[in-house]
Amino acid sequence: MMDATRLSLLEAMGIDVYALRTRGTSAAPSVMTVDADVGNPAKLAIVCARGVRADARLARLFKHLPQTLGVAAAAIEWLEAGAEGELVGTADAPAYLVIGAAMARALGVHLSTMQQNAATIAVTADPALLLCAAADKRALWHSLKPLARRLRGTAG
Repeated sequence: MMDATRLSLLEAMGIDVYALRTRGTSAAPSVMTVDADVGNPAKLAIVCARGVRADARLARLFKHLPQTLGVAAAAIEWLEAGAEGELVGTADAPAYLVIGAAMARALGVHLSTMQQNAATIAVTADPALLLCAAADKRALWHSLKPLARRLRGTAG
């Protein structure tokens, strides 16, 4: 470690001194665990058309979505639209993932302006186009990043 005189001289010359961080008491790698509290409301509401959850092409995405966003699967509430594209109700959540532009309009009808301003809402492409090409996957990831930031910010 450098003494105070040397640090002050280096500072006077305009040299920034960087110190290496020391390792914590535990050298074991930390694993993030996410537990859902039963009494807490949903942290994320996923809005989709009826039958999208059962689509085999999207099953892998939906399986890994909680881990990607940093929430427990129990903290996600699924809202499926009816045959006419109408939502029966909505969940009061800090974040919404909307699959398809038509579902975004259906969600917008049910949320007040205050709820829309307070929530983080990400709209993805239609389910048929969601995982077709590399550009579609990139667009999906770019829409998920703000949700992940918001959910990880409210988790702790």
